[in-house]
Amino acid sequence: MRRLVVILVFDRAHMLDVAGPGDVFAFVEPFDAGTRYEVCCVSARGGPVALSNGMSLMTRAIGEIRPARIDTLMVTGAEKDGLFRALADEALGAWVRKAAGTVRRLASVCIGSFALAHWGLLDGRRATCHWSVVDLMQRRFPAVAVDRTALFVQDGSIWTSGGVTTGIDMSLAMVEADCSRLVAGRVAGALLMSARRIGNQSQYSVQLRAQTGRYAQLVDWIGANLDQPLDIATLAARAGESERSFCRRFAAEVGEPPGRYVETVRLGAARRALEGGAAAKVAARAGGFTSDEQLARAFRRRLDLSPSEYRRQHRGT
Repeated sequence: MRRLVVILVFDRAHMLDVAGPGDVFAFVEPFDAGTRYEVCCVSARGGPVALSNGMSLMTRAIGEIRPARIDTLMVTGAEKDGLFRALADEALGAWVRKAAGTVRRLASVCIGSFALAHWGLLDGRRATCHWSVVDLMQRRFPAVAVDRTALFVQDGSIWTSGGVTTGIDMSLAMVEADCSRLVAGRVAGALLMSARRIGNQSQYSVQLRAQTGRYAQLVDWIGANLDQPLDIATLAARAGESERSFCRRFAAEVGEPPGRYVETVRLGAARRALEGGAAAKVAARAGGFTSDEQLARAFRRRLDLSPSEYRRQHRGT
């Protein structure tokens, strides 16, 4: 089966928003001879498009592609000036609206969701975009139910992703839907991804923020001592602060209260174990949970999945 994936590129688009999804679809054929994706990059007028990193990408004009041929239409993000020029292009908007009525799947990467919302294609839908502009998107387009944290969101035939590497995660989920989890897992392996991420994971990493702030040494110690209780009194003492001051300052600095942050780190360790094929009890020990039941409760509360469901989704089987 041959599926045409058309990636609409604006001036000043981000290279990874285009190349990430493009490579995912291009890697499928060796693992599934029955499904072949043809990837085509288009722009309003065709020819070379200047990207945000200074490189150029050769594209075809939208007028060369009949919307009825398109299986998946994906709209990429771009720097603000390039996006605004695209939104002011009435012919481009008309072409996308026409295509949206016939394609099997309509998608966006990063602030490409702003373009879909501007053209009225996300009204009444759940959608996401880059975490830095989700509040602006909700204010500008109140008819859209904006998910502020998801890596990507599927609402029927419309998919939106947070941007940059999340376009890869979204495209792998599309491959899984079209082919199988096994094929998607093998494509992820060919791309040397350490793990596949599911859509309801958060875009924003509090661990990255914590590792570069005033509590950097403490969070390094937490990561190395997950077999310890790691209660507030212990952490406050190591930080040399009273428990009340520590809780307030840590939450302000890291973005999570210390107890929730410890659980985040424990879940991260357990997830890595599950991604390697470990049983729930082994993963619980890796994260410092007191039991696999405690791990299951944390998974359900934070990821809306059981540990076994998470393992199946991330092992490509």
